[in-house]
Amino acid sequence: MAARGHVQDPNDRRLRPIYDYLDNGNNKMAIQQADKLLKKHKDLHCAKVLKAIGLQRTGKQDEAYALAQEVAALEPTDDNSLQALTILYREMHRPELVTKLYEAAVKKVPNSEEYHSHLFMAYARVGEYKKMQQAGMALYKIVPKNPYYFWSVMSLIMQSISAQDENLSKTMFLPLAERMVEKMVKEDKIEAEAEVELYYMILERLEKYQEALDVVRGKLGEKLTSELQSRENKCMAMYKKLCRWPECNALSRRLLLKNSDDWQFYITYFDSVFQLIDESWTPPLEEEHSLEGEVHYSIEQAVKFIEERITEESKSTRPLRGPYLAKLELIRRLRCRGCNDEYKLGDPEELMFQYFKKFGDKPCCFTDLKVFVDLLPSSQYTKFISQLLEVIPLSSTAESEIALPADIKALQQHLCVVQLSRLLGIYHAMDKKQKLTV
Repeated sequence: MAARGHVQDPNDRRLRPIYDYLDNGNNKMAIQQADKLLKKHKDLHCAKVLKAIGLQRTGKQDEAYALAQEVAALEPTDDNSLQALTILYREMHRPELVTKLYEAAVKKVPNSEEYHSHLFMAYARVGEYKKMQQAGMALYKIVPKNPYYFWSVMSLIMQSISAQDENLSKTMFLPLAERMVEKMVKEDKIEAEAEVELYYMILERLEKYQEALDVVRGKLGEKLTSELQSRENKCMAMYKKLCRWPECNALSRRLLLKNSDDWQFYITYFDSVFQLIDESWTPPLEEEHSLEGEVHYSIEQAVKFIEERITEESKSTRPLRGPYLAKLELIRRLRCRGCNDEYKLGDPEELMFQYFKKFGDKPCCFTDLKVFVDLLPSSQYTKFISQLLEVIPLSSTAESEIALPADIKALQQHLCVVQLSRLLGIYHAMDKKQKLTV
């Protein structure tokens, strides 16, 4: 139950002991106190509802429901009764009754911002999206605040998502939502980041990718600040949808220069490089490479860029996994295209061994390396695992005993090797005695 901060009227003072009993879980005393109060004040509706809450919590659901419906039939408009009934219906798992409660309240008090907002939330709990839309607009007409207007817009989006007919979604609900937002844009009334997010969501769902990109890159996009790189991520998503690979490449390269440990941008960088190679793309002679700046469009540039990231990482105080994994990913992609050796990126076995030495004590090491084990020929599996085991400090108290990891770091390294051994099928070839000594 919500605690009352101060006494507003005599009824609040009279109801206070019942609230306290309910808050403390003393439901029987709450019922008794409510009965005493109702003998003196028969028309105190909230006392009846509080009694119903006590009955509900003591397992007398039928009595509680009957008492609640007595009060609900009177269509109360006082805050205490409405809030208490809302709590009771929630505990009864009957959210649809809350909607009827506030529908009656807004009819009696049509200009109440509070009751209209409660009605909207009640519709939201039961998924009545069309009624949410209507309630949002009714609320906006009473109190013209942006959030209320965009509640209505969001309700249209929810109708489009839940619509069984996708054609109806794209021809009615989303276009209407788009027009509503465009009206606010033209009137320069967009205030919050969430409003821009909604506009972007609508355009994306309508597959208007260029318009969505223009929104993010324009003045409205400046409001996208709550998430790190939110604006850049949205631009990247639209560039991909539009197959604008030069912009994808330039933006991912720029973001990797800021943070060379962001794996998603390495993937986009490689995807875009190879797309540009396949398209035989070359930069314009007298113009910028792209809207996002310089573009890498050859394997040589990609190799050089990754090597530079590794060199920069070696100067960093905090070890970063991204550049080393990016090198393995580039080798994997080049092998798929049949052109690896000529770029002298190194032996995958040695690169994975060095990676293990650097990050083997991290729980993520196994999941990082398992993606690249197919770069090793099966004849090198045993040698690779033996090489990894050699760098793990193991200790045993006696010659006959099994060697165990010396500390937590060694334990995590050993666990990683065990996982890799299982993945590579090393244990499958062992006999029972060998397996027991692992």
